[in-house]
Amino acid sequence: MVTAVCGHGGYPGGKQFVSAEELREKLSHLCHEKVLIVKLVDIIDFNGSFLARIRDLAGANPIILVITKIDLLPKGTDLNCIGDWVVEATTKKKLNVISIHLTSSKPLVGIAGVISKIQKEKKVRDVYILGSANVGKSAFVNALLKMMSLKDPVAAAARKYKPMQSAVPGTILGPIEIESFLGGGKLFDIPGVHLHHRQAAVVHSEDLPSLAL
Repeated sequence: MVTAVCGHGGYPGGKQFVSAEELREKLSHLCHEKVLIVKLVDIIDFNGSFLARIRDLAGANPIILVITKIDLLPKGTDLNCIGDWVVEATTKKKLNVISIHLTSSKPLVGIAGVISKIQKEKKVRDVYILGSANVGKSAFVNALLKMMSLKDPVAAAARKYKPMQSAVPGTILGPIEIESFLGGGKLFDIPGVHLHHRQAAVVHSEDLPSLAL
């Protein structure tokens, strides 16, 4: 078992876990700096994985909202309707969201659009990737670096960094700095936070796969 971020339910914590409060304290400087936030949300558990207090961390900084795992939606799902629903749901949260992207990391669906928006908005800002545990963040970072490496030699070198992917959510040890942009600026991979109200925290691990069918 390696360090993870625990919540108020599910995992009981212990030396191998970093508390959500500790992580929030480590990231408290973000609202006072000019950064770009890439926030990941699981389409299968949208409200449960949204990180309700993201505004406390992001402040007025721009947020690129990335919706993950759209490949798990039923075949024939109208993605335009899904996109409209996400826009409506996000607007109510009053965040500085500058774009929304529906993605699937394994087949690289939507990843190019995210990269294009990051490149356009980043300027000299550092980029922070935030999301709750088990939202597909490590797979997203892998997909991001894979596509960026096609044109960016710095990103190609960064592909030696392999985010830890595990059946146990929250397996990143702490904020990890990745040199991945040719024009400067860094990419930070942040540990996923365990949220006690999420499906993954209240449903037995053996039953989780059936929820995605």
